[in-house]
Parts: sequence; C-alpha cells; structure tokens
Amino acid sequence: MNKIYLIQRTFMATVLLIVSSSVSAGLSFVVTDTATRTEAFNIEGFTTLSIGSSLSVGHLDVTGPGSQMITYTFLGQESGYNNKFYDVSSGNALFESDPIGTSVSSLVNISGPLSFKFEGNVEKFAVNGGPWDKGTSIGLIGTNMQVGSTVYDFVIGYNDSAGQKYLGDWDDFVIGVSAVPEPETYAMLLVGLGLIGFSLRNQSRSV
Repeated sequence: MNKIYLIQRTFMATVLLIVSSSVSAGLSFVVTDTATRTEAFNIEGFTTLSIGSSLSVGHLDVTGPGSQMITYTFLGQESGYNNKFYDVSSGNALFESDPIGTSVSSLVNISGPLSFKFEGNVEKFAVNGGPWDKGTSIGLIGTNMQVGSTVYDFVIGYNDSAGQKYLGDWDDFVIGVSAVPEPETYAMLLVGLGLIGFSLRNQSRSV
C-alpha cells in the first residue's frame, strides 16, 4: 500500500511540474535597470501613473519550450513623434494611425529576446534586447494586465528620443504582448503525461 501511495504521489507531483512549466512557459521581461517617470503615464483605458512613479526597463524574452505564437496589440500613444512598432519576425508594423486594438503576430520557436523594435524620430530605434538609440528605452507597464476586455501577458511602453534614456513617461507607444503555445507543444505535453501515467500504472500493478 505504501509503495502504491508513493507512486501516486510521484505521478501527481510530476503532473503538477509539467502543468506549471507549461503555464510559466512563454515570455519573461528581463530587467536591466529601473527608471522614474518625469511625466505622467496617461493613456486612455489605463490607470494614470504619476510623476515620480518607477518602472523597470529592459527586454522581453521567449523562455518556454516549443513554438509560441506571439501577438502584439497597439493599445495607445501620446507623443510628439510619429512613432512606429516593427515585428521584425513577421515583417509587419503598427503605426500611430492604426485603430486601437490592431494586432500583428509571428511564430517564434527559439528562446531569447523577441525580434521587435520601436522607432521614434526617423531612424532612432529602441531594439528589444538592444541596442537603444540615445534617449530611447523600453519599459514594463504591467504583467497579466487587463486592458478593456483583454488580459495581456505583458504590457510594455516605449520612451521615444524626445527625452532621455531613463526619463520620460513610457506612453509614447504602448503595446500588449501575448504568447500562445502552438498545438504541437500542447500535444507533446499530453503525450508525456500519457507515457508517465502508463509507466506508473504498470509499476503499481506489480506491487
């Protein structure tokens, strides 16, 4: 009886480990520094973040195994430049003239910084993972953040080259980012669970 109980406990622990890994798989914001707002973040649909409030700056990375469908959604902007967002992987872009909620997507199957960049003044870029042109940066606005009726894994904001690298409001171009594992990734997890369950059932019968 004790051996069967131990097998069952081991199986449940393994299931929880795999499930938790699949949930945490996807994206991670890598913090390279902290910054302080010198102007309020006040995009419609968001809580206003006041002057003096802090945020993390850095880059957004793929961390999970398998293929991820990454979707970038334009959530608003307040800027003096005609800023742009480029999903380098797909070759698509988002513009200030696009309706709020416009999205672009690309399939990513390697870990590391996502391949996107912001452009403020002409040919002044903040590339995810670097480099950042003078006066530009990428900041973290929120994680698992609901905007309207949608929850985004990450919301990031661009500080364009009108300010200084770590000074500004990070509302010059705001993007919601979501990652969804491709079906084959889920299939691999299910197959793995099935094999584990089959093996442990055979062990319990031999007790």
